[in-house]
Amino acid sequence: MFDLQADDGSVRRKPYQSPIPDTPVPARLARGNSLDSSANQSLHLRLLDIYSRELDRQADNRREQAIDEDFYDNIQWTEEDAQTLKDRGQVPLVFNVVATTIDWVLGSEKRARSDFKILPRRKEDGKPAQRKTELMKYLSDVNRDPFDVSRSFADAAKVGVGWMEDGYQGDDEGEPIFTRYENWRNMLWDSTATRLDLEDARYICRSKWVDLDVACAIFPKRKALLNRSVDDAESFATIDSYGDEAMDELEREAQGMGETGRTSESITGYQRRRVRVIEIWFKMPVTVQKMKGGMFQGEIYDEFSPGHRDQIASGEAEIVSKPAMRMYVALMTTAGLLWLSPSPYRHNRFPFTPIWNKRRGRDGMPYGMVRNIRDIQFDINKRASKALHILSTAKIIMEEGAVEDVDKLAEEAARPDAVIVKKKNTELTISADRDLSQWHLELMSRNIGMVQQVGGVTDENLGRTTNAVSGRAIEARQNQGSLATSHLFDNLRLAQQVRGEKKLSVMEQFMDQEKQFRITNARGAPEYIKINDGLPDNDIVRTKADFVISEEDWRASVRQAQMESLMELLAKLAPVSPQIVLVSLDLIVESMDIPNGEELVKRIRQITGMTDPDAEEDDPETVALKQSQAAEQQLQMQQVMAGLKKLLAEAAKTEAQAEEIRAKTAGANMATQKTAIEAAGAIAAVPAVSNVADAMLHEAGYVSRTEQEQVVAQAAQAAQAAQQQQMAAGQPPAQPQPM
Repeated sequence: MFDLQADDGSVRRKPYQSPIPDTPVPARLARGNSLDSSANQSLHLRLLDIYSRELDRQADNRREQAIDEDFYDNIQWTEEDAQTLKDRGQVPLVFNVVATTIDWVLGSEKRARSDFKILPRRKEDGKPAQRKTELMKYLSDVNRDPFDVSRSFADAAKVGVGWMEDGYQGDDEGEPIFTRYENWRNMLWDSTATRLDLEDARYICRSKWVDLDVACAIFPKRKALLNRSVDDAESFATIDSYGDEAMDELEREAQGMGETGRTSESITGYQRRRVRVIEIWFKMPVTVQKMKGGMFQGEIYDEFSPGHRDQIASGEAEIVSKPAMRMYVALMTTAGLLWLSPSPYRHNRFPFTPIWNKRRGRDGMPYGMVRNIRDIQFDINKRASKALHILSTAKIIMEEGAVEDVDKLAEEAARPDAVIVKKKNTELTISADRDLSQWHLELMSRNIGMVQQVGGVTDENLGRTTNAVSGRAIEARQNQGSLATSHLFDNLRLAQQVRGEKKLSVMEQFMDQEKQFRITNARGAPEYIKINDGLPDNDIVRTKADFVISEEDWRASVRQAQMESLMELLAKLAPVSPQIVLVSLDLIVESMDIPNGEELVKRIRQITGMTDPDAEEDDPETVALKQSQAAEQQLQMQQVMAGLKKLLAEAAKTEAQAEEIRAKTAGANMATQKTAIEAAGAIAAVPAVSNVADAMLHEAGYVSRTEQEQVVAQAAQAAQAAQQQQMAAGQPPAQPQPM
């Protein structure tokens, strides 16, 4: 379980050696009867006293929790009450409305399981953090984490608390890091703790029954103690006094000590020998070596951690000795210790994580959804049984001697086609009293409605037809049901956060060997990942990261309402500003709960050129997209420059042609002026020719500049005269028309 770094750099295993002086001797280092020393015997008695006190303190609430779970499992009548009803001729009916309420909450959790991601503490550690995220998702898949979490969540919904365990089991059991569900019946904790993560608790206990041969194989040096523990257990009629009804009910049934307390007879003489093993994780104030400074600030120093050694060698951190609450673990029976050692986990926290529902204010005891509606459920069953009894029976009032056999009369009166013969002159009246059953059914119906009001799960949540007619009214009642159970989902999120932090620490501590594993994306495509292969980007033990819950999917109704509001806003913006919709399209689709949404977002970003706002700067996809965008912009610039050059060449050609035309025009003007001068000279020599020349030009359509100026002057005079006439007549002047 503990690593030793050899001179050649290889890693081998060694027994744990505590660096803390004056601490109890760990079991693996036991020599002879060191676990039976006076110090360890005193510690065993102290731990057994802690366990017994918690068992007594929590006994009443644990009994109520067992009843709550029975109500969900259709066990809603006690044996005494059921027998009383049967003696009266009534049927102990069960109309399990509680289960429907609980099932809606459990279904909501299964439909909207949360996701997570691991973030680096330093910018340059982005790649190792990504590898840690991928490794944790792989471990979640192989350990079937979501299913165990759902079982623990179901316990929290029913009885008030569910338990998860995360730890290290070595390489011999498959994957070294495990995640398990633990039954609430086996768990006890420091009831003085008030924090939901139990960080202020001094101890957590787990009790389990183990076959004797299995226990002897695990602890071969403690066979005598184990056999003595079985003998002690067999001396009690109810197994032993270190368990309660909730904890040992299954074991009593297995040993033939059911509700009646009788022991089943053995056919072959074989008796299954079992021993109770108590596991206690507890904190003791001792002096420990801790990391000061650097990314591993506050962790207990681990000489086998490459990350710790690097931080010390680089001077970023130092080792300091200081008092702290050190976690220990002990395994024991009622007769003595089986194992004792400091916690193997560097995080120095409990491996167990609770998922709470509600906790009682006066003593912190947990209770679930069933507790608030249990009395209503019991009354529903009572009313149903009473109504059925009234409808199926009748009262008979008669004089003595009216019939010869009263028992036959009662049997015949219960038949719908009864034929009753009575003696003459005697009175016999059958009173069915059917009206009373209607009121029992009415109360039963009202109680069913009360279950919804108290439990918080309404008909709208269940998808049933209700008196809410508008969509907003239905949505409001759905939100009411979601809000009534939101505290439970919020506690689940906290538990997942705490579990993730512990599991990440265990992963960073023990997953130090080279490993290749497979993960799949949303469409099931496999991807093969390597860790600890010598590349800095794949080294997960030399860096520190943080676990975060990335989504709150259980708030589906709130997310859906926000999405509808966003779509309405975009519908208004699209006609006037379509570019806003285009640049926001990837984020809109990303927030939708649709299949293959991640792949769809990638394709939209490829088309629109947008980048993932949460992506690291050196992310391969982001770098490739930026390079593609830069290449596309360069190509567009080259095309623009080529077009500009073409336009400049065409402009230069046009300018040359214009210069040629201007040159020709200037020559033509000079020739015209020469001709005009020669004509003027000829006219001056012969004045009579001028009239003939004017007539020829007029007929050819030539208008001189003087004539043009005269025409414009005459038009202006006419317009001015017309305006003066309008003003004299009292009319507004006409607006000038555009040319």
